[in-house]
Order: sequence, then structure tokens, then C-alpha cells
Amino acid sequence: MHNEIDRGREDPGVEEIIDETIDLEEYAKLGKRPPLAKGYRIRVNGESFVVAEPNPTGRAILTLAGLLPAQDYTLRVKLAGERPRKVELDERVDLRHHGIEKFKALPRDQTEG
Repeated sequence: MHNEIDRGREDPGVEEIIDETIDLEEYAKLGKRPPLAKGYRIRVNGESFVVAEPNPTGRAILTLAGLLPAQDYTLRVKLAGERPRKVELDERVDLRHHGIEKFKALPRDQTEG
């Protein structure tokens, strides 16, 4: 029986966690999927914020950006090569999804378009 760990092969069920904050916009520009990380730098209305949770809710993103009360805003996520998509307040956003560039929040009473 062989008890030594083969360090040359990765266990497909285990993913390395990067001990740093990564910039989602940079990964989107590189066309890479972000790894698990200590933090994720996101942009909301052009301002940078760091999120530790890889799956925050729309409400958590708006709260982090100081856009309160969150229910007074509409949040949209911009994915590389796609049109912005609405994010509901209680919807979770997977920040590790390939191509997330930034977020845009508009007051609900503002006419969009």
C-alpha cells in the first residue's frame, strides 16, 4: 500500500484558495474564471469594494456600496460580451462566474433607458 501523497497530481475535488484579494474586472479582461480567494474586488457604479463572500446577495452588494435602503435601487451585473442583467435583492451572485466585470445600481424611481 502506497501512503505517500503525490504532489504532482491535483485532487479534482479540492480547489486551491488564493490568499489575496483578486480584481474581478481584471479576470474578465483576461477571459479567466476567478479562483477561490480571500476577497473579491468588485466595482459598483465605478467605485471599488472588496467582498469576502464569493456568493453575495444583491442586497449585500448594494449595502456594501452604501446604497441604502437597498430596496430603493435596481442592481445590474455586467458580464463580458453580454448585456447587463438585473440582480434581485435576495438573488445570490457567484463572483467566480466567468466574465463578471462590474455592477451598476440605479435608484428605482429613475427612468432607465
